Amino acid sequence: MSGDDRTEQQRERAYALWEQAGRPEGRHDEFWVQAGQEMDGATSPDERVDVAMEDTFPASDPPSHGGITGPDEE
Repeated sequence: MSGDDRTEQQRERAYALWEQAGRPEGRHDEFWVQAGQEMDGATSPDERVDVAMEDTFPASDPPSHGGITGPDEE
């Protein structure tokens, strides 16, 4: 497959993914990468890397507040 053909197929797949997700604004990179990964055979969720989110803080960061206190705590 030529580079132009691959780019066109990736564009069409990214557009379809974007439409399926409800046409969210500002997430075009995510759908472009997902389409490319699908074309490369990385189709399971465990294999996909959410490139759009890779520069965000890790899920293991502590919460930004002091926590939740219950009725017995002051």
